[in-house]
Amino acid sequence: MKRSVYPWLLLGLLGCNETIAPSPSDDPAAYDVDPSLAYKIVVSEPRFIIPDANLPPDILPLTSNNNVDIEFFDGRLFVAWRSAPTHFADAAAEMWVMSSADDGSTWALETKITLGSDMREPRLLKLGDTLQLFFFEAGTNMLAFQPKKVWITQRRARGDWTALEVLFDHPEVPWGLKVRGGLAYLSSYTGGHYDDDGVLEVHFKTSSDGRNWSPVDGVQSVYSGGVSETAFEFASDGRLWVVTRNEDGDDSGYGSHVCVAPANRLSQWDCPAVCSPDRYDSPAMFRHGDDLYLLARRDVGGSFGADEGNLISYSIRPKRFALYEIDQEQRAVVHLFDLPGVGDTAFPAVRRMSAHRYRFANYTSPLDDPDVSWLEGQTSTRGTQIYLADIEFVAP
Repeated sequence: MKRSVYPWLLLGLLGCNETIAPSPSDDPAAYDVDPSLAYKIVVSEPRFIIPDANLPPDILPLTSNNNVDIEFFDGRLFVAWRSAPTHFADAAAEMWVMSSADDGSTWALETKITLGSDMREPRLLKLGDTLQLFFFEAGTNMLAFQPKKVWITQRRARGDWTALEVLFDHPEVPWGLKVRGGLAYLSSYTGGHYDDDGVLEVHFKTSSDGRNWSPVDGVQSVYSGGVSETAFEFASDGRLWVVTRNEDGDDSGYGSHVCVAPANRLSQWDCPAVCSPDRYDSPAMFRHGDDLYLLARRDVGGSFGADEGNLISYSIRPKRFALYEIDQEQRAVVHLFDLPGVGDTAFPAVRRMSAHRYRFANYTSPLDDPDVSWLEGQTSTRGTQIYLADIEFVAP
């Protein structure tokens, strides 16, 4: 970590003078960033888009709007999200995709998906001249985590998507997704999530077309234990950095790891023998120059590992949404500052817009009740809403 960088937060309009391409690349290799400069971090005000009066009449979100992804494609901004009566699994869940040609001033419906069961983790994949959406189908029991299979659809034209096809015909949960060097990389997990004696397997795959996925280096599982969600990003030297969520616990404890793999062996994740007790839910990573950043939920008032995985005490504490930096020397997650997000919050999606500017989406309970607990937010009739905001790195 460059200690000469002192991030700061300014909620207001961004004075960005950079030219933004209609469909910018998310790959750090596409941009030149001077790593010797001490950049300041500026964050825009949140712009709530779901629900919103600007939505067209054919887009009717339900009360709980959470799992979200964004992408720039065909000169348009795309947003995919889950909408349901509550945070919990429900047969009435819907998967929506909408797009905008004017950066969100107006929106058009792209597609709406229903399966008669829950759906989660939408992932938009821009690969070459194609845009694909995949997500996993879950069950209908609000008290159970029941992934079934992963579905995929591809955009043919505005508002025209192919019929759903099965991508993975087994219970697998996709998580981190990036295109780097023209190849797509995906972290996912399988196994007995929330089972008392379950073991989770983390997978790291690559694809050139988004439909045919192969294990990186031929290794089927890169971590076996209590880890589920894993955010990753490639450093400027080609190494892979990973932040895990170790919610189920294993010999390393409960909480999170900061893992690293060499550039020539991306499947060899070197994770600490003892994990940090802090838990970073719904993690998403991005890179600016040589610096690595994390967007994730922040647990207010306790460390998850201190409770040895006690989900009850975790659920009744307040939550925030925060920006973190990865201390690459200490292999640690360092909190920088909080971003808009309280109660039932944090499922960030982040895409690069230019050399120094990033767009992110997130969901949150209403911001006027900052001390509402995670569980209260999940069950409140006030629901959750989705917003967009920008992060800009400003040179001195």
